[in-house]
Amino acid sequence: MSTPPADRYAQHLGIDVVGHGGGRAESTVTVTEDHLNPHDTTHGAFVFAVVGTAVAAAANDAEHTGVASSIHIDYLRPTRLGDRLHAEASVAERLPKEDIFTVRVTDGTGRIVARATARFNRRARAAEHTTPAADR
Repeated sequence: MSTPPADRYAQHLGIDVVGHGGGRAESTVTVTEDHLNPHDTTHGAFVFAVVGTAVAAAANDAEHTGVASSIHIDYLRPTRLGDRLHAEASVAERLPKEDIFTVRVTDGTGRIVARATARFNRRARAAEHTTPAADR
């Protein structure tokens, strides 16, 4: 497995990518107080971010770069403070210019808490851009 491109937003939220490559990736995180909604369950937007982190890592590798065109998520069971979330994304369909992914999110006991499908436009990775940020 290779190292995924840096995802500063995921890092800010405490989400780690633990597997990456071959059209698949996994992300993990432990739910903290900062991730809770007013009902003391994990905020849906946070679960979505865990899904997004895994699928983005799966869609972006040394050979391809992928940009999301849609993500659909079904929330199946609530999670709470201290729960360990694990998202596993894998390519389900490879079309000529896009990939369709499935993502399963489970808690620390292995129970499914969310399921998602995602559609990503796929392009061959270009050579690294060398123009300094100030010139862009």
